[in-house]
Amino acid sequence: MWKLFNRKKTEPQFDFKVLIKNDISLLILDERWNILFNNIVKTESIIECENKLKDLLKEQSRILSESKEIAAKKKECMDNIIRLTTEVFENNNQEAQAEMQECEKQIVGINNRLGEIEERLQNIPKEIRQSNLELLELAVKLVYFSIREHQQRVTELDHEIAETKEKLKKLIDEREFLAKDSTDTYSYFHDLLGGDQLQKLDEIYYQSK
Repeated sequence: MWKLFNRKKTEPQFDFKVLIKNDISLLILDERWNILFNNIVKTESIIECENKLKDLLKEQSRILSESKEIAAKKKECMDNIIRLTTEVFENNNQEAQAEMQECEKQIVGINNRLGEIEERLQNIPKEIRQSNLELLELAVKLVYFSIREHQQRVTELDHEIAETKEKLKKLIDEREFLAKDSTDTYSYFHDLLGGDQLQKLDEIYYQSK
């Protein structure tokens, strides 16, 4: 993962050349993308880039639909021109001629629009790919620093855990020593003074606590 960076001082730089060679799937359509941010807050830049990518995808879908619609309209106009040919050229029907001219005018407009759409459809995939790579760059930088912070915290916790374990071990050793010492001492006095006398001492000293 870290090979994607060229380290300069302390700021990692994302190397796009590595990614351009790979077919990076659309991040916002990948279910793992949202899982990635379960415990990491998205930056404003990431949100803006996501929205830009969504808008490009919506635009692509919209103009594809428009292309199909106006292509169908063009076919309708051409069919009308064929239908009107006899009336215009053989019967000199002025009404049919006006309708044919309107169809021809619409076809010119449709052809112009189809040219614009074709050009836009050629450019949108490039823009989508670029935005996707920008989004990946932003995400990698954010996640990279988050991972680094987590690793630092893990190191701190490991140190604290080790200290706590050592302290706990000392406490357990002290507890076992005191418990054994108390048991041994009590047993000694039991043998020395007898059970009845020791019970009287228990009542005196334990009740005085």
